[in-house]
Amino acid sequence: MVKNHLSFFVLNHVAIFEKKLWPQEIVVNGSVMMDGAKMSKSMGNIIPLRTAIREHGADPIRLAIISSAELLQDADFNMESVYGIQNKLESLLEECSRLKKGTIGELEAEDRWILSKTQSMIVQVTEAVEKMRLREALHDILFTFESDLSWYSKRVQAKGREDVSGILHHINSVRVAMLSPFAPHVAEEMWENLGNSDVVSKSAWPEFSKEKLDATSIQSEELLKSTINDIANILKVTKIIPKKIVIYVNSDEFKSKVYRKILGIMVGGQNNMGVVMKELIADPETTEAKKNPDYIQKVIKDLHSESEVIKQMKLESDSFDEKEFLSKELSSIGKKEFGVDVIVYSESDSDIYDPKGKARHARPFKPAILIE
Repeated sequence: MVKNHLSFFVLNHVAIFEKKLWPQEIVVNGSVMMDGAKMSKSMGNIIPLRTAIREHGADPIRLAIISSAELLQDADFNMESVYGIQNKLESLLEECSRLKKGTIGELEAEDRWILSKTQSMIVQVTEAVEKMRLREALHDILFTFESDLSWYSKRVQAKGREDVSGILHHINSVRVAMLSPFAPHVAEEMWENLGNSDVVSKSAWPEFSKEKLDATSIQSEELLKSTINDIANILKVTKIIPKKIVIYVNSDEFKSKVYRKILGIMVGGQNNMGVVMKELIADPETTEAKKNPDYIQKVIKDLHSESEVIKQMKLESDSFDEKEFLSKELSSIGKKEFGVDVIVYSESDSDIYDPKGKARHARPFKPAILIE
């Protein structure tokens, strides 16, 4: 008699299903630990499955196991993660009940950004699932994307916008559809709360649309976030109570051309100062950059701190007017964050206020900042 349940698993599929539906692979986890210690009856750290499901629900237990380790790794189960996931699912369930289907009207900058980030999430989660990196996929759906939604909420509130339910309904419909294979029970409740009459288990997996991913909106929003973070860090270090905040953006075409050249080199995998300089000098359009090695070094440092995804998007997307974008968007969130208006100049403006000569230090995507 064959007693191993994995063998029965294979034999049952062969007996019931046609060949194309037979198992392609069987993967076994390593040891299962409880709070970092080996799980065993002698240590008394075993939780009966029926008890765990009765007290916390099947979905939180399943997600806690998935999030504890990738396949082939030792799973480290702990109740703290169960509570955290349970709270997250309850929060998302409540959010879905508040959202109503609606027409998405004219998009503002933050709308284009969050919808583009949703497309990025679809790509990341789909790739992770296809490669059986289930922990990564689940983390992207439930936690990583939450930081993007928090930023979006901050932007919306700063502008005093009252109703973005249509956009949030669309975004959370995507999240719930991708969450369904991981948490099938609560996902059905979320799907129903979103106003759907069918079941999410029969819905199509969200598909990536390149047309819906606006690379320019992503890089412009990254510029806004990094600028606000830079101002906040300066205020934290200097402990200044600002009366005036001035931003200077780059408008030097040559600096922009050198930046684009360095960006192309670094996307290709190179970030060595000597190699970058050699390629700049070899190009007649950027050879004069050798006169300003300090600028080149700073640009390399700027780009080195960014993800490969953002660098690639910068390379592929259209250029945009940094002054126009920051002037418009900082007028709301800048005042809310720092209590004063944030004034934006281009370094070539004739009416520029620049008592300390800060404007000349502006680089593409890295404005210079004056705080008084």
